[in-house]
Amino acid sequence: MRILMKQAGRLAAAMFFATSCAFCEAAIPLSLSESVEMALESDESIAAAEAGKQTAKWQLSAARRASGFNINWRSGANRIGGSDYEGYRQRYRIGLSDDPYEHRFTNSVSAEFPLYTGGRVENNIEARHHGLSSADLTLENTKQTVKYQTTEAYYNVLQRKNLVQVAESAVRMSGTQLALIEAQFSEGAVAKSDVLQMQVQLANYQQSLVSAEGTLSVAKKSLLACIGLPADTEFETTDSFSYEPFGLELSECLDYALENRPDAAAAQYTVKSAEAQKQAAKSGYRPTLSAVASKSIADEKAFRHERSEAWEAGVTLSWNVFDNMVTAANVNAAKYTAERAQAEAELLLRNVRLQTESAYIRMKAAEANIQTTAEAIKYAENRYEIAKVRYEEGVDILLAVTDAQEKLTQARTNYYTALYEYNLNKAALAKAMGVPVDIDVPRYVAARDEGKSEPRAFDEASLHPAVSADMEKTGDKK
Repeated sequence: MRILMKQAGRLAAAMFFATSCAFCEAAIPLSLSESVEMALESDESIAAAEAGKQTAKWQLSAARRASGFNINWRSGANRIGGSDYEGYRQRYRIGLSDDPYEHRFTNSVSAEFPLYTGGRVENNIEARHHGLSSADLTLENTKQTVKYQTTEAYYNVLQRKNLVQVAESAVRMSGTQLALIEAQFSEGAVAKSDVLQMQVQLANYQQSLVSAEGTLSVAKKSLLACIGLPADTEFETTDSFSYEPFGLELSECLDYALENRPDAAAAQYTVKSAEAQKQAAKSGYRPTLSAVASKSIADEKAFRHERSEAWEAGVTLSWNVFDNMVTAANVNAAKYTAERAQAEAELLLRNVRLQTESAYIRMKAAEANIQTTAEAIKYAENRYEIAKVRYEEGVDILLAVTDAQEKLTQARTNYYTALYEYNLNKAALAKAMGVPVDIDVPRYVAARDEGKSEPRAFDEASLHPAVSADMEKTGDKK
């Protein structure tokens, strides 16, 4: 039901924005937080993770119910014949037996309650508990992934917009310079080669602008796909890149990541589930004991008992003394499943460290480049102004002007790229650290360790959305 509601909400949102765009010429404003919220409501991977959580929930329910009463009703309707029946008829004719009946209706009801299963039921329940915990954390990890993917798509739009602005500025510079050169050429002050050189420069910048606009269009459609809106929706981003220092050292980020990554915690629950399943498989070596009760009736008419009626109650002991090594094979399979889960959990922890370190180092490198490239823009602007004056006064050649234009364009590109990489790697670091979207992972794990149920642990670990936003913005551990 929850998945259907989310799909309905996504459709309603898409129809709303499509209708809004149809009745107004202006593009809709779209912030980063709005984009993330829409993606969390519409992304199919989240719906799949929620379905996985519901699957784990009902698997736990099935494992629990396996420990209760099992009531079975069996009914039969048969026609009787054969040599025995003909013998009865012969004896009936000479008065030696009762009237034989041609039909036999039977009904039996039996009830069974497991008293001892060798640990099979208990360990299956434990395994399903761990499976549900893993599903809870997998859902949180999926939401964190969707948030990062949406943030990346939004930042790509911002970066492409900035590069379009740089390309437009380059076209304007070249166009202005070309107009001056053409005026000088008409007066015989410069050679025709200078005009041609500037025309080539302008054409190159115009080509770069067309490419930048095309790349921006692709980035916009990628963002629309992330947030579940039609590809032809017109929008304008309302956020822009900014520089806000990150307040944690690498060692602190690593400690936080190892404690908070939901997929790492989910992997540990997967290991615990596999260990419980291994113990459940060993129950095949042990006997089972059940309390049983049954009653059966039979007659030539349905649900009558003149011909036969019996009941019994007691206990049944069953022990599969030799099963052709089936239990041993199942135990070995479960053993290696647990070993694989443990190895995958250790590999994941190693990747958590690597991802956190990589994102932190890239963020710091981009941070250092922000100041450097900002200063480079100032130098490039001064150089360009000097080159223009020297060329107009005939002191220098046009090549100095075009080279200064290229250097200024490249400096602006480098600055926006550094700003983009800083913000993007900061978001990647938040994802690598496991900055929460809905639940606090350590709090969830602590609640489960205290023996609280999965829904109770989930409720206690739930966070207000503003908490994760503050942590990502400032780098402070809440």
